[in-house]
Amino acid sequence: MQLYPTIHIKNGKCYNPSADSADKQNIFTSSPIKLAKKWEEVGASCLHIVDVDGAVMGYPVHDDLIREIVRTVSIPVQAGGGIRSIKDIDYLLNMGVRRVVCTTQAVQSNRFVEEAIASFGSDCFVAGIDAVNGMVAVEGRERLSKYNPISLINGMGQSGVTTVIYTDILRSSLQKGPSIDNTRELVARTNVKIIYAGGIASLADIEAISRLNVEGIIIGSSLYNGHVDLKKAIDIFEKGMTGNEN
Repeated sequence: MQLYPTIHIKNGKCYNPSADSADKQNIFTSSPIKLAKKWEEVGASCLHIVDVDGAVMGYPVHDDLIREIVRTVSIPVQAGGGIRSIKDIDYLLNMGVRRVVCTTQAVQSNRFVEEAIASFGSDCFVAGIDAVNGMVAVEGRERLSKYNPISLINGMGQSGVTTVIYTDILRSSLQKGPSIDNTRELVARTNVKIIYAGGIASLADIEAISRLNVEGIIIGSSLYNGHVDLKKAIDIFEKGMTGNEN
């Protein structure tokens, strides 16, 4: 199973989305590039980058920073936030991003999904599904769509999507554990690979989700606040090491 340490970029800095916005601690570090190097140094085999401003604005905002991260690390990078066109996907792939994550446009346009898969292949395109109370959110999580995750994911699968990032928004904001039942149902009732995100606050949470046969788990705030040790998580869940191994 793949673990994806996350870098949320807002105003050019690494942002902790679960922290109180009025608290200065919501800025984890002023250098996303240094954080990318840190995650790589402790053993990360892939990075997940979110252009938070881009997701809200509807176009990539921090592409220069993402390009610099790609140049700095030697591990694959998947990135998303504000991807609304085939041109946006092509731009990120050409700068060296391994996989591009599309949420709003993928939800709203099946034709866009089909064109993206035809142009770049399913290995380079990941659909993002942000859900709250059984409904899919779009436009930087600012608006609810009319879709439920299961029917939407199955439709995307028919269009060629092979991997979906599923984020439980409420769990993500509360950091009180993952959405076990919903994720189990998604895995059982869809035919795509599920990468889970939301509410991961401990190694026990990672273990619980890993039992559901997901392709991977995205970890963000729990790394920022120190509740999850990335090296230990990688040793256990990617490398299969036990506490008795060196």
